[in-house]
Amino acid sequence: MRGEAEVRRVVLLDGTPDGTQDGDPRLAAVLETLRETLQADGAQLQTFPLRAMKLAPCIGCFGCWIETPGKCVQGDAAREILEAIVHSETLVLFTPVTFGGYSAELKLMVDHFIQLVLPTFITHHGEMHHPPRYHPPRLVAVGMQRQINEEEAKIFRVLVGRNALNFHAPSYAAEVVSGEEGVDALGSRFQGLLSRVDPWPLREVVTSLMPFPQVAKIPVARIPVAHPAARRALLIVGSPKVKRPSTSGVLGGYLLERLKQHGWEAESWTLRAALRKEEEQVRLAAEVDAADLLILAFPLYADSLPFLATKALQVVTKHRQANPTRRPQSMVVLVNNGFIDSYQNYVALAICHQFAQQNGITWAGALAMGAGEALSSGQPLRPPLGRYAIEALEMTGEALGEGNAVPDEAVALIGRSPFPTLLWRWLFAMVGTRTFHRQASANGISGERLLERPYAGPTGG
Repeated sequence: MRGEAEVRRVVLLDGTPDGTQDGDPRLAAVLETLRETLQADGAQLQTFPLRAMKLAPCIGCFGCWIETPGKCVQGDAAREILEAIVHSETLVLFTPVTFGGYSAELKLMVDHFIQLVLPTFITHHGEMHHPPRYHPPRLVAVGMQRQINEEEAKIFRVLVGRNALNFHAPSYAAEVVSGEEGVDALGSRFQGLLSRVDPWPLREVVTSLMPFPQVAKIPVARIPVAHPAARRALLIVGSPKVKRPSTSGVLGGYLLERLKQHGWEAESWTLRAALRKEEEQVRLAAEVDAADLLILAFPLYADSLPFLATKALQVVTKHRQANPTRRPQSMVVLVNNGFIDSYQNYVALAICHQFAQQNGITWAGALAMGAGEALSSGQPLRPPLGRYAIEALEMTGEALGEGNAVPDEAVALIGRSPFPTLLWRWLFAMVGTRTFHRQASANGISGERLLERPYAGPTGG
């Protein structure tokens, strides 16, 4: 296993989208060059073509922490993949760069990486994170762009670095390539990538990605006076917790109510597993086309959007490419994460901003909230813990209702800690850890079992 130094095990997660392997020879050629480079380097390579594997979306139930520690309660191919990762020295991600992020196929698997960490809290590189369950492998990622986009490439590299940091990889490196490069040039770049160590993207780098509104006023369709109609807002809830209320639904619903008070028509759409089927994709695209203002609300999963929210962006983009619309539209994003630092959401917001730009949608701003589970957990926000979030949402709802973008003051407010930072960090970690232990105990799981390493095997991992 890990102790056999003469064999270097490499796991390659192939995030090539469905139908693209044969339809885009450039993507297939880049992947083959990457595989050849890895094998020429003496690695024992195990490739997982994710598009062909039975994988269920992570549903955010925390069952892999408090019911079956270290294993997803859904017995799918993720277990086989994670076991291989645990026993590897290098994990390689391959994907087309999608708005600066991963393909939905790769994101579906990356969301399951939560099984590789523990339900407690530590300070790592000066930030709050979960401690590792295993000794993780080095992380390497290759993204392919169909068209050169430097901003998108930057987001991708930062995302890979954030994933490596969150999952405690000893080091990482990320490369963005073009399908126009020759085999020799690609091989040379990949060879250098395997030995390169990229710097950790910490707070300053992540904060630089935060996108602010493009305009002060939200553009809406001009309706003839003879045919008056209210402006229409569509809330898309991207939380996988569809069987019970979610923090994302609470935040988005708060804004919808304020918009209704200003005479807007407001509808809500919750993303579900049915989005993987064509008929649901058609329905979602039609709802999006009919809206003046799109509000996307989701929790942070592995430093980015959850799988279904990622899939939704790709579905809408594919539809728009085939059916261009001249309807002026704007977009607002609400994101919350499981740590106290709101800036950890900024990579996900940068991805959403790229989506808006690439689809001709005006970016009207975003609110990024830390400690989503602590402040709401699907329940209405209440002071004192939720006072800043409430003020920020009130301010934003008033602005959007009058056709204005998200105010800078609201962005700053929702990022504030309800207590002095050091006290808030200590309280959050203490209460959070106790909560997970209590939930596990209710399932008959002891504190010792919470630390189990089911994929480690007899020699560890």
